[in-house]
Amino acid sequence: MPIYSEPRPQAPEGSSREMDNTVHASNTNGANSGISNTPIVRKLDDLRKACGAIVNDQHVQLGIIVLIIINAIMMGIATFDFVSENPKVDTAFEKTDKALLIIFTIELSMQLIFHGWKMFKDGWLVFDFIIVVLSWAFAGLQIIRAFRIFRALRIITRIETMKNLVAALFDIMPRLGAISALLVLIFYIFAVLFTQLFGDLTLSEPFFSRLDYSLLTLFVMMTMEWADVARECMDQVWWAWAPFIAFIMITGFIVFNLIIAVVCDAVAVIENKEDLEPDLFSGMLEIGSKDEGGEEGGEAGPQDQLEGPIIGSDEALVDDLAQRISLVLDSQKEMLATLELLTRDTLVPSLPAEE
Repeated sequence: MPIYSEPRPQAPEGSSREMDNTVHASNTNGANSGISNTPIVRKLDDLRKACGAIVNDQHVQLGIIVLIIINAIMMGIATFDFVSENPKVDTAFEKTDKALLIIFTIELSMQLIFHGWKMFKDGWLVFDFIIVVLSWAFAGLQIIRAFRIFRALRIITRIETMKNLVAALFDIMPRLGAISALLVLIFYIFAVLFTQLFGDLTLSEPFFSRLDYSLLTLFVMMTMEWADVARECMDQVWWAWAPFIAFIMITGFIVFNLIIAVVCDAVAVIENKEDLEPDLFSGMLEIGSKDEGGEEGGEAGPQDQLEGPIIGSDEALVDDLAQRISLVLDSQKEMLATLELLTRDTLVPSLPAEE
């Protein structure tokens, strides 16, 4: 006899798709976890973490700074005759420079192992990478080897104050660009004016005979070396002092002061950011035990509670922050009440005593 079985209920199409996606995701995660748990991957990850711990250690970074300074000083000393004219000393300097370059290359390679391709998202590490690569690429060219001194710029990436200053200068580039455009316009106007006014004069040098000569002369004049040129022109044209003074007043005293003001404003912003960091959060990541004085007994005062240890979890940090704010507000209320009482006793006259 034929055996009949009840048909199984078919699942909706959407649920089957979701089930397939879930199975595929679980298989993918299982495969990824299986790959990540292999001994080779674990060893590579341990190597990456070890490289990061070594190269980013504070003492290692301090040593790199010292080596960069030594390298820069040696490049300056190598320009003297007692080094360049003595083959033995020159060879010693060259070998030392090559050894320092190898150390810098090892340090950069460890950074690349630790960060991977994400290293190229960090502008300062990219700057180090470019300098080291160019140092190796142009090592055999005598003319370009003179640019090895730019290797000293790597010290900027190691000192936080210099990094902040350079970052501030890049932040004010739009405003500096506008001031530079204004300066170029002023230069062009005065160059055409000076060429037309004083181009035919017989001077000791062709200061204003052509537009390009006028631009160069105006650039020199902007550095306050303008008195001699002005006197030569005044010997033939008595009113020549007027355009000279106008140019110096506009460029030397106005435009350059604008540039200095913009740079000082950027530096002030950096200093204000450092000053505005609240001391309340300075100890929030410190985890430790209480001082021995707090274990002798008695309740801790508000100051001891403010300086107490902080638990590392997020909820504990939020609770501790709320407690700190509450203690500060209570202290302010007590201070206001005290001031109000003192003010009332001072301003309200006391009643005369009955006879």
